[in-house]
Amino acid sequence: MTGKKGVGAIHKFRSRLMFREDGAVTVFSVIVLSSLLLFFSLLIDYARIAAVHKLTEDAVRSSVRSVLSAYDSTLYERYGLFGRGGTEGQKLFSEVMAANAEGAAGSDKQGLRLVRSKLETSALHAASFLGNHKVFARQVLEEMKYKAPVDFTLELAARFAPMAGAMKEASVTVGLLEGMRKLYEKRESHLDRVLQLQEQAALAVSGSGIHAMIPVRPEAVTIAGDSALTIVGEYGAYAEQVMHDQSLQAGYAEEIEAYEEKVRAFAIELRKVSGEMLKRHVKLHSDAITELEEARLLNEDMQRLVQQANQLPDQAAYDAVSRRSVTGTGQYQVPSSAASDIEQVKKSADELVKPDDWFSVYRQELEAQGRAAAAIDMEAGGFQTNSLASLVKPITSIAAETWLEGITSLRLAYGGYEEKYIRPASVMISRKQTQEQGNVTAQLERQEKQAGALWKQARGLLHSLTSVPQTEEHMQVFEQVKKRFNDNLLFNQQLGETDAASGLEQASDAHEAAEQSIATMGDIFEGMAGMLEQTRDSLYFGEYVVHRYVSFAPQHLRSLMTEGNVSELSHAVSFNNQEAEYVIYGFHNPVGNIAAAYGELFAARLAVRTMEGLIASKSLGHPLLILSAALIYGLEKTIEDMLAFTERGSAPLSKYVKAELSYTDYLRLFILMHGAGHETRLARMIAVIEQNSGTMLSAVPSGVTGEASVSVELWFIPGLMRTLGRFGLLDGKVVGNRYETKQTIGWSY
Repeated sequence: MTGKKGVGAIHKFRSRLMFREDGAVTVFSVIVLSSLLLFFSLLIDYARIAAVHKLTEDAVRSSVRSVLSAYDSTLYERYGLFGRGGTEGQKLFSEVMAANAEGAAGSDKQGLRLVRSKLETSALHAASFLGNHKVFARQVLEEMKYKAPVDFTLELAARFAPMAGAMKEASVTVGLLEGMRKLYEKRESHLDRVLQLQEQAALAVSGSGIHAMIPVRPEAVTIAGDSALTIVGEYGAYAEQVMHDQSLQAGYAEEIEAYEEKVRAFAIELRKVSGEMLKRHVKLHSDAITELEEARLLNEDMQRLVQQANQLPDQAAYDAVSRRSVTGTGQYQVPSSAASDIEQVKKSADELVKPDDWFSVYRQELEAQGRAAAAIDMEAGGFQTNSLASLVKPITSIAAETWLEGITSLRLAYGGYEEKYIRPASVMISRKQTQEQGNVTAQLERQEKQAGALWKQARGLLHSLTSVPQTEEHMQVFEQVKKRFNDNLLFNQQLGETDAASGLEQASDAHEAAEQSIATMGDIFEGMAGMLEQTRDSLYFGEYVVHRYVSFAPQHLRSLMTEGNVSELSHAVSFNNQEAEYVIYGFHNPVGNIAAAYGELFAARLAVRTMEGLIASKSLGHPLLILSAALIYGLEKTIEDMLAFTERGSAPLSKYVKAELSYTDYLRLFILMHGAGHETRLARMIAVIEQNSGTMLSAVPSGVTGEASVSVELWFIPGLMRTLGRFGLLDGKVVGNRYETKQTIGWSY
C-alpha cells in the first residue's frame, strides 16, 4: 500500500510541474532551445568554413597543377627539362579557379549545397626558374637517374681497372726517372765542366811556354831562342872566361857580362812564366773543385729522390679503381708481370746514383793535378835560385852540379805533368772515358734527337688546331654564347672562369709532355674512383652532356693530320659541332675547346703508350735509355692512335687490353676528370640550351605559387563569427555577412 501511494504522489507532482499556468516552463524551454539553436547554427557555419578551406586548397592545388601541365615542349623533347610554356600562366590559373568556383555555385540547381564559394581574387607567382643552378642541376639529375646508361660508363671503368696497377707503377716510374734525368743532366753538366776545367788547366801549363824553355825531349833543343839546356851548355865556356879574366884581369869582360845578363833574364822570365801559369792553374783548379762539389750535392739529391720514391704512399685513385669490383673486368686482363716489370725499371734508377767515394777519388785526382802544377812552379823557382848562385861562384863544380840538378828536376816535374795531363794525357783520357760511360752517352743523344723529332711532329699537329682560320660568323656565335654564359652567372651571383686545359701543346719537349700525360691519366683515374666510390652525380652530368650535346667528330681532323689541309676544319669548328667540348673547357672561341679536348686525348693516349714503352724497353738496362726509348715508343704509337681516331673514330685502349675506345668515351672520362657539376660548367650547359632554343632559362619558371581569395556567405550569425575571428579562432576574416579566406599553394616540376 505504501508503494502505491508513493507512485501516485510522483505523478501528481509531475502533472503540477508540467501543466502550471504561470509560463515558467515555456520560458525555460525557449532558453534551452535557443542555446541549442545558436550552438548548432555556429557549428554549421564553422563546418561550412572548414569545407571552404578544404575545397579552396584543392582548387588552388588543382589550378597550380593545371598551370604546370603547360610546359615548353622544345626544352623537354631536346633536353629533358621541364619549364613553363604554352598558355599564359595567370590566365590559365584564373580560368581553372573560376571554373571550380562557378561549378560549386551552379550546382545548387540540383539541390541544396552547404558551400557556395565565390572567387574574389587570384594571382600566380613564379617560385623558381630553370636558369637557377640548383633547379637546373636537380632536373638534370632526376632525368639521368632513370635514363643514364650507367652500365656503359661502368664498362669504361671495367676496361681501365685492369691497367690500374701498371699505370700506377708507370706514373711513379716516369715521375722518378724524369726527376732523376733532370738532376742527372745537371750533375753530368757539372762533371763535364770539371773535365773542361782540367783540360783548360793542362792547356795553361802547355801554353805557358815552359816546355820550350826547358825542352824535355832532345829534339826540342833545336828550337829557336835560348833554353835552359843551351844556357847550361854555355856555362863551361863562361866559367873558363871568368877564370881567365881573374888570372889575367882582362879579355872576356863583355862576354862574361852578356852571359850573366842572359842567365838572369832567362831565370826571371822562367819564373814569371811559371808564376803566371800557376796562378791560372790555381784558379781553374778551384773552379773545378767547386763544380765537383755541386755535382756531389746533386748526386745526394738524386739519392734522396730514389729513397722518397720507394717510400711514396699508395696512390689512392689507382688503388681505388683496382680494388673496386666492376662488372666486366674479367674479360680485360693485363699480364700480371706488367706492373712488376715497370717496378724493376723503377728500381734501376739506383744505377744513376754515384757512390760517395767516387767523388772523393775524383777530388784526390784534382788535388794531384794541382800539386803537379805547383811542383813545376817550385822547380822553376829553384832553377832561378841555382842560376843566380852559379853566377856568384862560377868556378866551383858544386854550383854547376846544383844548377844541373835543378834543371833536371824542373824537366822531370814538367814531364810528369805532361805525360798525365797533356801528352799522351793518360789521366785525362781515362777520366773522359769514365764520363762518357761507354756508348751510353752517344746512344742517349741519338734517342733524344729521335724523341725530339717525334715530339716536334706531335706538337705541330696539336698546334695546327689553334692556327685554324676562324670565320666572323663562328666568332659571332661564340660571342652570343659568352654573353648568355655571363648573364646566367650573374643571375646565380657567380664569377665566371675558364678551365685551364691540361693538353700538351705548352710542353717544351717530349719529357715534359710525358710528365703531363701521366698527370692527366692520374686525374682520369681520380675521376673514375670518385664516380665508383663517392657519388654518381658527376656521372649523371657527364652522361647528360654526352647524350644531349653535340661533340666534335674526329673525322673532321683527317685532312689536317694527313695532308696538313685546314680548309675542312675551318668550316667544321662551328659552335654547334662542339657543344660538349665547350661545356667541359669553356673557351669562347672556335678552336680553343677542340684543341683542349684533343690535347687531353693525346695526353691520355701518350700515358698508356708510355706505360707500354717502359715494358717494351726494359731490356736496354740503363734507366735513362729505357725512359727515352719508352717516350719514342709512346709518341710513335700515340700518333698512330690519333690517326686511327680521325679514320674510324676510335682506337685500341692498349696492346694489353683488347678494347676499342671512341672519342666520346674519352669525353666521358674528361668530364669525370674536370667535374661536371661545377657552377661555371652548369652555366655553360645552360648557355648552350639558351643558344639552341632561343629561350632564356633564367626567365622560364620551373615552379609556381598560386594564390586565391575565396568567400562564402554565412547563413546564421555573422557577428558571432566575427567575434570568434577576433580571438584568432578563424583562418580568415568576416566581411559583412561573408567569410573570406586566402590559400597559397606552391608546386614545381
